[in-house]
Amino acid sequence: MRLFFAVHVSDEIKKDVAEALKTFPVRNPPWRWIVPENLHVTLKFLGEMDEKALGDLREVALHAASGIKPFRIVYGPFGGFPALSRPRVIFFEATQGMPELARLAAALESGVELLGVPKENRPFTAHLTLARIKEPLPPGIRDAIQKVPPLPATASQIVDHFTLVQSRLSRAGAEYEEVDRFELPGTD
Repeated sequence: MRLFFAVHVSDEIKKDVAEALKTFPVRNPPWRWIVPENLHVTLKFLGEMDEKALGDLREVALHAASGIKPFRIVYGPFGGFPALSRPRVIFFEATQGMPELARLAAALESGVELLGVPKENRPFTAHLTLARIKEPLPPGIRDAIQKVPPLPATASQIVDHFTLVQSRLSRAGAEYEEVDRFELPGTD
């Protein structure tokens, strides 16, 4: 099973992203957009895991959730990894809720490391991936994406849970299925 932990994006944020993409400065880009129903903030990518590990993953997630109360995420600036001038991934970054997301990601990271999942070498950055870019972008497109405005200040959501997600890859793109859900304390 190909698995990851994630915070799903609210329907309101999906609408904000859809609106932003309507005015995106590049028409017919040389990449494929992530479909709105797949938008999420990845907390920890696990990769291929045996189904027998689900019980241990559940324990790790429950422990990680126990130390975090519900919080608000605000999404804003447009960015790219490793840099917007030469992106392999383009995204909208979270500007509020970062400490809580980082604590949750770190707790998951240390818990799954004990299960043999390799530690991530890059620092955690909470973001909504919009597309993955396979080839270097031509200068005109690179210049255009430098000017993408942030999402509106109203692009926010309350995080009261996170999920364990199974990803199935196909030619049509990734299909995600929720395997388990973990409530943050203080939620019903």
